Amino acid sequence: MIIVLAISMFFFGFLAGMLLIHFTEVKRNKEANAQQEAVNTTINVTGGTEYVKVYVPKREVRYGTIPINSYDPERFRLDNGFMAYFDENGEKISHLGIDISYHQEKIDWDALKDSPCEFVMIRCGYRGYSEGGLVEDEKFREFAQAATDRNIPFGVYFFTQALNEEEAVAEADFVMDLIKDYPISYPVAIDTEYVSNESARTNQVEMTKQDRTKIVIAFMERIKENGYYPLIYSSENWLRRELDADMLQPYEFWAPQYLDTNDFMYDFTIWQYSDAGHIQGVQGIVDLNISMVDYASFIPAMRQAVEEAGEIIETDGTETSGEEAAGEEPAGDEP
Repeated sequence: MIIVLAISMFFFGFLAGMLLIHFTEVKRNKEANAQQEAVNTTINVTGGTEYVKVYVPKREVRYGTIPINSYDPERFRLDNGFMAYFDENGEKISHLGIDISYHQEKIDWDALKDSPCEFVMIRCGYRGYSEGGLVEDEKFREFAQAATDRNIPFGVYFFTQALNEEEAVAEADFVMDLIKDYPISYPVAIDTEYVSNESARTNQVEMTKQDRTKIVIAFMERIKENGYYPLIYSSENWLRRELDADMLQPYEFWAPQYLDTNDFMYDFTIWQYSDAGHIQGVQGIVDLNISMVDYASFIPAMRQAVEEAGEIIETDGTETSGEEAAGEEPAGDEP
């Protein structure tokens, strides 16, 4: 009898423990979903009597202390020689792209258009690491015009050497002046990384993680407020050691990691998976990327909204009329 009683107590204790774990996990999921609402928003745009909705696609983000990599590594695999990501039904949901600069001297853009490449990230410029001048990439205008002429979606990136937030804002303004006449349909990225040259200006001053992070945020916010979509290019090592990841929770990452499988610690939307790739139309090697988000489906509308409507209102995605979202009375005689 005592043995039966002991077994029963053990069983019910085990069951209670499992239930506690279950309800704790449910609570965590609810908290994660609540945080998700702040990240994935529906952007409502108002201008005059017109009302336009620009939908930013919802992304599942797994939260720990910071958003962490939640992609299934088994779903990354080669497709016709290029990396791709597939959903649970075996459908490819990633987008193949390249990033280029003046180093790619010869590009056959018509051949690239006919290749599997779906987007291009073009270096538009950089800040010199010795004297600190803002410099346009010598191939930027040629590449941007070629992509525009062939309707190839593209974004840009800028290599920063800013020492403070004011310089970061100046870098963002420099970038926006360069790209203002082009149909940007992918993010505007800030490239933050270590410079090995000891004489580099960022190696000559003492900067904390918070200092560097504030510089990145200043650039990103300046880009965002002008209707472009900001992105951070950073290695995992640089992000862990030199940036404050907690401060960067609201932003998305472009992750360089040259491995057959992806175990990047943090959440990301673009994976630069090779720095020695080959693709039709580009002579020599080129960086290969896959984007987990179809940025071209909504970024042009965001930019147009800023240019034409003048105001962007972020909501939690709940259904509401344009006039209500704008805090205005409905136009006309509609009830």
